[in-house]
Amino acid sequence: MARFSSRTRARRGAVVLSAVVLALAAGGAWYFDSRPQAATAPALATPSGTGKVAPETVRVGTAQTAALDVGPAGEQQFANVRQTIGNIDFNQDRTVPVYTAYQGRIARVLVKAGDDVKAGQTLYTVNVPDIAQAASSLISTAGALRAADETLRRAKVLAQDNSIPQKELQQNQADQQAADAAYRTARKSLQLFGLTDADVARIEREHSVDVEMPVKSPIAGRVTARVAQVGLLVQPGTAPAPVTVADMRTLWMEANVPESEFSLYRIGQQVSVRVQAWPDKTFTGRVSYVGDSVDASTRRLIVRAEVNDPAHQLRPQMLADFSIALSAPQTGVAVPAAAVVRESNGMNAVWVADAEDTQGQRFVRREVVIGRSEGGRVQITQGLKAGERLARRNALFLSNLYETDAQ
Repeated sequence: MARFSSRTRARRGAVVLSAVVLALAAGGAWYFDSRPQAATAPALATPSGTGKVAPETVRVGTAQTAALDVGPAGEQQFANVRQTIGNIDFNQDRTVPVYTAYQGRIARVLVKAGDDVKAGQTLYTVNVPDIAQAASSLISTAGALRAADETLRRAKVLAQDNSIPQKELQQNQADQQAADAAYRTARKSLQLFGLTDADVARIEREHSVDVEMPVKSPIAGRVTARVAQVGLLVQPGTAPAPVTVADMRTLWMEANVPESEFSLYRIGQQVSVRVQAWPDKTFTGRVSYVGDSVDASTRRLIVRAEVNDPAHQLRPQMLADFSIALSAPQTGVAVPAAAVVRESNGMNAVWVADAEDTQGQRFVRREVVIGRSEGGRVQITQGLKAGERLARRNALFLSNLYETDAQ
């Protein structure tokens, strides 16, 4: 009984397995019968009578001719432009680190980063103890000079009447000259601190000694950096500068170009600059510097342009597209890019419309030399004249048709 049950279970398992196999086979047959058929018709059908009919010549039917957009070659201006990538930077020729002319501690800071300042505007002040001594020297020497002048004047009057000996007059003259030299030295000492003649005259006139000296901007521009803080000890020429002022009306655009392109660039060439922050705006400028040396590791050199930015829309270190007009635009024969076929041998060819017969339009292959590209159109410098009719689209189809029939 156990043996019978075991045989029964084995027979049932075989039946189930067979059913599964049949079901899979039926499903596969249904899948292959019901799947969509791949399209086999080419984009441009090739009816009888078309194909290669003579060396460098093919014929196509009327329906195919419409898809080739047969028409005349045109003319347009092509700009001789070189594209590269560079960075926006400050115009270092118009950027001034404003140092103090004297050692001391900053007393007041009157500007902050981003402020627009005028030429001559006070940026910060410095307490300079040495100025007190120089001012005191000026006041004392000015008084001594006035006294010496008066003494010499009286001596000259007395000498005319022989009321004093000549030796005394000469001594008074020497004293006056010494007092004058000391006075001039005191004035020069104050001027070395950066004081103007008006400031020195005020100290001499008012006998006032002010140790808080102003540091003024030499140019009009924008404060691009400020490290000045009240109480900071500053010295002439010691970096970093307490305040940096830059004229932001023009900025630099710097790009590193290959050594092989050195001969293309000249000072004065027009430049167009675009940045990601203003995708619809073009900034203009001119090349102001072409590098005097080539980087030994990268074999590149710097090309720099001054870019106009009167609205202050650019920022240093922005990445920019750099378009340089190397020469004036040239007018040339222009065809759509789809009309030119780049062949396996490296040559470029177009298909020029020839005679039309009862079986269709004939096209003759013609090798051409291409120049610049602009706006989806290619300049033809040799091999084609303006006004000649050619296939302006799907020219690659004609080349493939010719090669297929040539094999």
